[in-house]
Amino acid sequence: MTAPQHSFSGRAEALAPARRRPARVRDLGIWLCLTLVVLTLASLAASTSDVVGPASLPWWPAQNLTFRVTPGMVAAPFAAAAVLAVASRPAAARMSWHALLVLSYLASIAWSAALHTNVDPTTTSTATAGARSAVALLVSYTGSEAGLAITVIALSCLTVPLVLVAVKSVSGPVAARAIAPVLVLGPWAAWATLGVDGVAAAACAAVLACGATASERRVRGADAFWGAAAAGGLLGIAALLSYGAAWFAVSLLCLYFVRRRPVQILVSAGAALAVLAVSAAFGSSWPYGLVDTYNAAIGEVAAHPGQLWWVALMPALVAVACGPAVVESLRRFGYSSAWPLMIGPLLALMIAPLSGADPEHPEYGWIALCPWLVVGATALADRTRSVRAPLISAAAGACAAIVLMYSG
Repeated sequence: MTAPQHSFSGRAEALAPARRRPARVRDLGIWLCLTLVVLTLASLAASTSDVVGPASLPWWPAQNLTFRVTPGMVAAPFAAAAVLAVASRPAAARMSWHALLVLSYLASIAWSAALHTNVDPTTTSTATAGARSAVALLVSYTGSEAGLAITVIALSCLTVPLVLVAVKSVSGPVAARAIAPVLVLGPWAAWATLGVDGVAAAACAAVLACGATASERRVRGADAFWGAAAAGGLLGIAALLSYGAAWFAVSLLCLYFVRRRPVQILVSAGAALAVLAVSAAFGSSWPYGLVDTYNAAIGEVAAHPGQLWWVALMPALVAVACGPAVVESLRRFGYSSAWPLMIGPLLALMIAPLSGADPEHPEYGWIALCPWLVVGATALADRTRSVRAPLISAAAGACAAIVLMYSG
C-alpha cells in the first residue's frame, strides 16, 4: 500500500453517478444498529457502575431531557439543509479549490455555532500544561463569554479545510470534494467547540496537512526541509495542547515512509522534540506530565474498576459521533489511499480508555480523531475513478446531532 505522490490541482468536473447508494444505505443501517448497541451498553453501565452515568457520560450536549427552544434549534436544520443542497448541485464539482475551502470553513462555523456555543473556560487535572495556558490566554484575550465562544469556534473550525488539504494531497481533489459535506456536518462538531479540545483538533489537522503537502513529489530541497520542520513544530504544539495528539506522529511517519522521505522523518522528529525541549526549559515538562497523567489514570481504574466500562464504550461512542460515514471508511481502510491519515487516530482510539482521558469528559480529548476516521469513505485506491459524495451519510449524521440537541 502506498500513498499517491501526485499533487492534484485540477478541478473535478463531475462526481460519479449513484452506483453505491445501496451500499451506503447498508452502512447507515449498520451505524444505526451500532447506535442502539451503544445506548444499551451505556444504560447497562450506568445501572451497574457509579463511574458511568449522566455526570460522566456527557457524549451528547443535552442531558436533562427537558425541551427548551434555542436559536440553534432553528439555525442548525437550515445550516445542514443549505450544505446538503449546495453539495448536491453539479456546480459543486466545478467550484474552484480555494472557494471550496473558504465555503467549507464558513459552513463549519455556522454548523458548529448552531449546535453548541457553551465554551467551558475551566480545565481539569488531566489537561496538559499547554492546554491550561492556552485557555488562560484565550480568556484574557477575549474578555467575555461571547468573545471566547467566537474565538474557540473560529479556531476549531479550521479543522475542516485543513483535513481537506491533507485528503487532496493524499487521495486527490475528487475525494476531497466528496468528503467535504461529511466533514462540515460531522456530529462531533457539537463537542468540538466546548473547550480547548477543538483547538487541539485544529492543530492536529495542521500537522497532517503540512506534512502531506511538504512530502509531495514536486516539493524538493529547501521547501521540503522547511515544510517537514513546520509539520514537526506543529506536532510539538499539538502535543502540548493534548496528550492524544502525539499519536498523530504515527500518521506523519507512515506518510513519510510510503512516500520515501526518510530525511523528512528526521527533520519533523527533531522539530517536534525541539518544541518540547523549549517547553521543558520554561518549566513545563511534557514527558513528566504524560507519566503523571497515565499513573493517575491507572490509579483511577484500580480504585474504581467501573472505569473499565470505557474499554468498550469509548470506541463505540466515538464511532457514533463520527456518523454513518465511519462504517464505509473503516470498511475501506485496507485498500484506501487515505490509510496513512487514519492509522494514528485508530491507534489512539484503541487505547483511549486507559490513556489518561478526563474521567468527567472522557470523549472530549478524542474529538481530534473523528474527522480522520471518515476520510476513507471517498478515498479509493484507484484514483482515476470518480466518487459520489456520501450525502446520505452526511444527512444522517446531521440529523442525529440535531435530534440530540432537541432532546434537552
